[in-house]
Amino acid sequence: MAKNFLIITEGISTEPTILESIFKKYGFNVVKSEPIKINEEDDPFDLCFSELSEKSDNVIIAQGPRNRIRDFLILANKNEQDIDRYFIKLKRNFAGIFLVYDVDHTLKDDLEEMFNKYNDETSGLLLLSSPCIEILSEPNRVEKIETEHLKTYKRERNEWVNKKSGLSMEDYIIEHFEDSVLYFIRKNCEESGNNNVMEHPSFVLEQINKFNERTFVSNDVLPVIYRYFTTTVYVCVAYIMGLTKQIDNSDEIIKFFESKKALNRRER
Repeated sequence: MAKNFLIITEGISTEPTILESIFKKYGFNVVKSEPIKINEEDDPFDLCFSELSEKSDNVIIAQGPRNRIRDFLILANKNEQDIDRYFIKLKRNFAGIFLVYDVDHTLKDDLEEMFNKYNDETSGLLLLSSPCIEILSEPNRVEKIETEHLKTYKRERNEWVNKKSGLSMEDYIIEHFEDSVLYFIRKNCEESGNNNVMEHPSFVLEQINKFNERTFVSNDVLPVIYRYFTTTVYVCVAYIMGLTKQIDNSDEIIKFFESKKALNRRER
């Protein structure tokens, strides 16, 4: 019997485009759902039911009810019972639920509160990218980013990628996905001393709050210094591929991505 997995994304374009391509390449039926609306009865499973496959596992991708963690928390706290019921229903319909969000300018307390709510893959696991998913385009970055608006960094990265390769940011990340996630898996394993990738989301949260500086000035001005660069987006791929059943699972996951990397080279 086919399994169903849900990935809730912050963005409506970049993350869904990357994840759709990767999971299709890995043999899954991928369905893009309408954005999640907590106050409506239908969830992504209901909305996409007719498009689900009975022969292969399904990955449903849906934009979250808010596109920033802070706004998500405000919504969740105002509608706590509604959102709790909504995620309980999701848990019944999906074998794994992941929330793929950027750190952006999110304050330390908000990140911790969000992770306290969503820290388990069966009912919702928060997977962060610091500062954003675009870090997959330069995994070995060490130079700090100091900015009031992350869109400046994103614009510069888009310009660099386009000049270097002629590709869009999404296509560039897709083309180099295995190389990038292998870098971050090894980095997070080494720095955490933990070869269970399911433990990496909590570890990187601690590192993000330890090394990144955020100063609240106003809702429009929030200077940030990013010193810690990472992503845990690979966790949802590894889990959905069934590679996390063992506690010590990083070697198997690395072998998987290495094999996909080698296959990509042969196909080019």
